[in-house]
Amino acid sequence: MNRFIQIKSLAGELKRTEIRRGISYKLTTKEFILQREDQTYHILFEDILGLIQRDTADGRPDDKGTHKIITNKIRVYNRSGVFEKGAATLYASLSESFCRLFLDYLERSHLPTSGSQ
Repeated sequence: MNRFIQIKSLAGELKRTEIRRGISYKLTTKEFILQREDQTYHILFEDILGLIQRDTADGRPDDKGTHKIITNKIRVYNRSGVFEKGAATLYASLSESFCRLFLDYLERSHLPTSGSQ
């Protein structure tokens, strides 16, 4: 059984969890979390610059569900502590339904609020 490094609290309401190829993916209404056995990557939606599906022509046929997540800030948890880094790119093997939900919450988070212009 995998033992993922947990983060203390989630910024939003947990909407979906998925484990694929030994990696855990969590989606809340405000953030995306990717957990490997030795590290956890925590990204707020406001810091995500893009989510791009990898073209299967460029990779292997089993890379169909691989997505590139581009961010301007990321928090990394490991056994030594918590570190905040600047720009980063992560690759995630997301299911189609997880990705649709991810895009939905990501778009909602980047919509202008009614009071701002």
